[in-house]
Amino acid sequence: MLERIKANLHRQEKGLILLSTLLEEEFTHLTGRDPKAVTGCEFSIQELIKQLAVERLELRGMVAEIVPGATSLRDLAEAMDEEESKGFTAFLQFVDTLEQKCAVMAEKNSRLAFGLAEQSKNMLDFIHKQIQPKNEDTYARNGRYQNHRPEAAIFRGRS
Repeated sequence: MLERIKANLHRQEKGLILLSTLLEEEFTHLTGRDPKAVTGCEFSIQELIKQLAVERLELRGMVAEIVPGATSLRDLAEAMDEEESKGFTAFLQFVDTLEQKCAVMAEKNSRLAFGLAEQSKNMLDFIHKQIQPKNEDTYARNGRYQNHRPEAAIFRGRS
C-alpha cells in the first residue's frame, strides 16, 4: 500500500511539473496576445487539474486505509519509521513547493488576463465614444434633420 501511495505522489509531482510548464506557456501566450493559443493551453491546464484532483482523492483513500483518522500525509509520515519518514517528509515539502509555484504562476496569469480584458474593454469604450456622432439630431423620413422642440408643443391632428 505504501508503494501505491509513493507512486501516486510521484504522478502528482510529474503532473505539477507539467502544470508549471503549461502555466509558463500560457503566460507567454498572454503576453503575446494570442487568444487561440491561450484557449488551447487553458483547456490542457483544466484537464490536468481534474486529473490531479482525482489523484488526490485516491491518495486520501489510501492514507485513510493505512492510518485511520489521518487528515494529512504528515499523519502518515508520523506513522513511519524515522529514516523513511525523513525522506517522505522531504518529498512532501518538494511537492508542496511545486504546488506553491504553480499557484503563484496561476495568480499572475489570472491578473494579466483580467488586465488585458479590462484594457480591451476600455479601448472599445474609447473607440465607441469616438465614432458616436456628437450631434444628437436625428434624421426624419424625408432625409433631413428632424426638428426637435424642447418646449411644449400642441398636437395637431386631422379633422
